[in-house]
Amino acid sequence: MNNPIIQEVRSARESLAAKFDFDLHRIIADAMQRQGQQSTINRQKGPNKTLETTGGAAASPVARKRRVRPARVSA
Repeated sequence: MNNPIIQEVRSARESLAAKFDFDLHRIIADAMQRQGQQSTINRQKGPNKTLETTGGAAASPVARKRRVRPARVSA
């Protein structure tokens, strides 16, 4: 079974591992460095419009978080 997406992922993984001589510590260090650089770029978030449009902002945080259902009682 030849799935082109799986083949692409495997070839990318193989090339990345070869770049760092198959050293797991170097691969992880590089991934952590790239992740740290990316997370500082996309930190600005817009307003949460779901609370404004649905009226959820008027409810208490507990009521928004969890809705309680009545317990089922078996006889």
